[in-house]
Amino acid sequence: MPEASDARFQELLSVLGRFEGRRLFAAVLGSPDPDGLSSAWALSLIARHVGVRMDILTFEVVSRPDNATFIRLLGIPFRKVAERLPRVGYAGYAVVDRQNARLPVAVTASLPLIAHVDHHAVVRTRALFAHQDPTCGSTATIMTRYAVRLFPEWSEDAEVVRRLATALLYGIRTDTQDLLNAGRADFEAAALLAPHVSSEWMRTLVQTPWGRGFLDSLGMSLRTLQTQEGFAVAFAGRVPRRARDSIGQAADFLIHAEGTEAVVVFGVVDGSVIGSFRSSNPVVSPYEFLNRAFADRFGAPVDCGGRRFSGGFQIPVSGIADQGDDAIREAVVRALIAAWGRGTKGRRRSRKKTVAFPREKQ
Repeated sequence: MPEASDARFQELLSVLGRFEGRRLFAAVLGSPDPDGLSSAWALSLIARHVGVRMDILTFEVVSRPDNATFIRLLGIPFRKVAERLPRVGYAGYAVVDRQNARLPVAVTASLPLIAHVDHHAVVRTRALFAHQDPTCGSTATIMTRYAVRLFPEWSEDAEVVRRLATALLYGIRTDTQDLLNAGRADFEAAALLAPHVSSEWMRTLVQTPWGRGFLDSLGMSLRTLQTQEGFAVAFAGRVPRRARDSIGQAADFLIHAEGTEAVVVFGVVDGSVIGSFRSSNPVVSPYEFLNRAFADRFGAPVDCGGRRFSGGFQIPVSGIADQGDDAIREAVVRALIAAWGRGTKGRRRSRKKTVAFPREKQ
């Protein structure tokens, strides 16, 4: 492990240590997934090591059957928050696996952001400790570098080490699309975790059956699928909040279609248009593409983000003039196809000049 990581680890411990004896929380924003949950769990255990209690709070329902199995099997400790934070006198908070660190519930302006750990494109943050590394395929990769340093000291509680190591490895696996998009850092982190992981638990997680929500979203997406120059876009219709993650699952499925370079699947979830982007082209920046498609058309800033090969977006339905399903579908599809067309011209020019298409800073 690089020497620089030693300094960063000590910096993290020092920042957390300022809150010894106090209570913090780690926010898992968006739909709770294995990468975010395992990263928050690792951070909470590191905080405990320096005498800080850190709760894990989520703000959305767990909608994928495999994620529900992940939480149950490994005993991931978290609390779902509805409209306000628990009344426990938090002294600060951390955000993991999220480019935008804004909380979905009200907090006092003076509540400090203690740590911001993320693997998406680097953004400005006010966190006392920030580690944003888009060269990593998952936030669990970053947190593994820190957590494994304490494994020897946690040896008396081998069960916790086994559960955490399995959770982190599964987080790496899921966020790198079964390691297909993994880079050197991800494989190195996986190697560090491997001696501590339960193969039996991993097998159970990988073999979790598909849920009904995914099958419904996939069926609707196949009926509405449109393609143009290697780009596919599909409307999943009205999706219940409990099945929100089925949109991303449908995108994961459709990217494997022959001749498909990129795909977007989107649906209406409550009052928002939620969408997932997947690509097989390493020079397409999900963030640049989604921002180009939506920022001007629906009003900036659009809450979208991305990492290499994948990304997501959320647009308030109120920002679309006609809010009927057909009008929403047409407006979003038109914006995406127009953006892809502009990007196609840019990629053609870039190939002639041997210059890469705009992408995240690596």
